[in-house]
Amino acid sequence: MSNPAHRRISQMHIAKELGYSQALVSMVLNGRKKGISKTANKRIWDYAIRHGYSPRGMRMDSIRGTSQANTIGYILRSPLKLANKSNFFNHIHQGLHDHLDQHGIKTVFIGSEDDIRLERLSAARTEFHQIRGIAIMGEVQPAFLEGVLKLGLPIVYISARAPGKCHSILSNEGESTSLLVDHLCGLGHSTFAWLGGNRYMGRHRDRYRGVVQALRQHQLTIEEKFVSKSKGADRKEGFEAAKQIAEASEGDLPTAWICLNGLMARGAISYLFQNGYRIPEDVSIAAIDMTNVCNEENPTITCASAFPEDMGSEAGRLLLKSLNKSIKSLNDLTLPSQFRELDSTGPAKLKVAPREP
Repeated sequence: MSNPAHRRISQMHIAKELGYSQALVSMVLNGRKKGISKTANKRIWDYAIRHGYSPRGMRMDSIRGTSQANTIGYILRSPLKLANKSNFFNHIHQGLHDHLDQHGIKTVFIGSEDDIRLERLSAARTEFHQIRGIAIMGEVQPAFLEGVLKLGLPIVYISARAPGKCHSILSNEGESTSLLVDHLCGLGHSTFAWLGGNRYMGRHRDRYRGVVQALRQHQLTIEEKFVSKSKGADRKEGFEAAKQIAEASEGDLPTAWICLNGLMARGAISYLFQNGYRIPEDVSIAAIDMTNVCNEENPTITCASAFPEDMGSEAGRLLLKSLNKSIKSLNDLTLPSQFRELDSTGPAKLKVAPREP
């Protein structure tokens, strides 16, 4: 006979055994407390945990606060949602999940910056009392960050930093841009374009500044008309940025284009192909990126950055150390960049004229 403690039970079964309605049991197991007596809430949870209740195959101690609960929550910056999480943060979350999972700790999505109201954050410690730490993915508004910090949990800020307030994990943007600029200059390129996105965020500022400084080391600059700074940073923005630069060039296109990320590079490549240009024979394109978007399609994209999975793994390591009280100071970690020479870059041409589609 099987052990009842290991047999999956339903909400209907719990309701029948305890003499409650199924609606009440469902509300309790989905985290509702308002209007429900503490006695009923405790009885339902105690029974559910004791008898191994597991909704949709999830372990009970991963979704509800118990003395053994081990969960790290993560928050996405605005305007990202779980349904449109960026390729970059997908990689970071994978690294975070893999590292924590080795230590029996799960990750749970709390919400995006837009979804979590600041006035609710003060109550979030109770609502999410199984969460032992939080990873914030991407740059959020200072007031929102302050609200999260008030929870009193270990916080790690990924791809952004708040000195003296919480841990942070960053890629070495200056190193990434130098690696790309040195590579392109080594191929004979002297005319450059910048395809930037997320223009209001620190990551764009740091990457653009890095490109400008790296070019200065080669006694080069970017003409203002070849600088694009989009609000977004996806394929569409890359396509539009490429169009802007091509129209501004008046037939004398810069031969080396550096993009904020791989998605913008993909959009720029689409525009160039549609307008009869060859890559890398006419234009070399490189991206500050190290995600699979750079090598999952042809042409593969020359890129440089820290590996985002490593950023996620380091975030998990810092959170674990904070949970174990073995780390008392705040850490701003900057991960070294890696470089990949792929298909999208080649020797410079003297002049790139428009081609017939």
